[in-house]
Amino acid sequence: MSVVIPDRQPVTTVDFVRLANCPHCWQRAGKPCTVAGSLGDHLARWLRAERRGLIGYEDLVTLMAGLDIIAGHVIVRSGAR
Repeated sequence: MSVVIPDRQPVTTVDFVRLANCPHCWQRAGKPCTVAGSLGDHLARWLRAERRGLIGYEDLVTLMAGLDIIAGHVIVRSGAR
């Protein structure tokens, strides 16, 4: 999902995921769980975002389809599988 706002970056699913804080590492809303290397977020944060209605179930299913391990501590790099 992308929303384009003139003169701004497109809003992505990851942006909606980051509206929730992470229940694994307790990173606050708006910040990625990882800050070194490529940015990423714990799968637990994606699950929380889906439960809170910030992303759709379909977004979560698409993400999880490419994961080898499905556990809350797994880091999802920038929403990529």
